[in-house]
Amino acid sequence: MQERNQFIESDGLFFESETHEWFHDKTSTQFAHKNSVLWGTGEVLDGLPHLVCFVTRRKEDGEYDRVVMDKNTNQIVYDTKSLEELGFYIDKLKVAKRFA
Repeated sequence: MQERNQFIESDGLFFESETHEWFHDKTSTQFAHKNSVLWGTGEVLDGLPHLVCFVTRRKEDGEYDRVVMDKNTNQIVYDTKSLEELGFYIDKLKVAKRFA
């Protein structure tokens, strides 16, 4: 079983189900919500306020995952083990919104 990661769990337990513990990932959520500032052009309204990020811990083996949920549908829209992949996913959505 994987050891607990106190850094990931530092915001405290958000929700607990029979199979998983859910921890709010405030930093990634803030990143998703924040509008970008492009050099020379000012602020770009590409924030994604409908997204909320969580870290889940599977009780069976202690494995952590990062998930993105859409508040409007209450559905998981992305799942990964990598913080970098999570950031890239959010960046892709922001670019798509910016040029839509």
